[in-house]
Amino acid sequence: MTQKEITTHKIITSVLAMQISSNILTDLQSTKVFKNSLKMHINNTINALKEVEIEHYDNFFKAKENETYGVYEVYENFIKIISQVPIYDTENLLLMYEAYKRP
Repeated sequence: MTQKEITTHKIITSVLAMQISSNILTDLQSTKVFKNSLKMHINNTINALKEVEIEHYDNFFKAKENETYGVYEVYENFIKIISQVPIYDTENLLLMYEAYKRP
């Protein structure tokens, strides 16, 4: 991969991660999870993530709607699945991934 391709990949990955974070935080916003100053910080974070959504994610989506939606779904499902793994089992997942990568 060229440096430009690596940078582009990082930008796309970060934009998708921010979009998923924005959606999850927005869903939690109406619950009683966040209180007082934490709620204020979360609201500020959501507003900042919405700016990223408008500036970057919406452009990706308009340019390549099906591809963006597909990648978003895969990434979101991965986060949902991985977040169910207890922290003490993450080392096992890393070992399985390393074994998977081997030729």
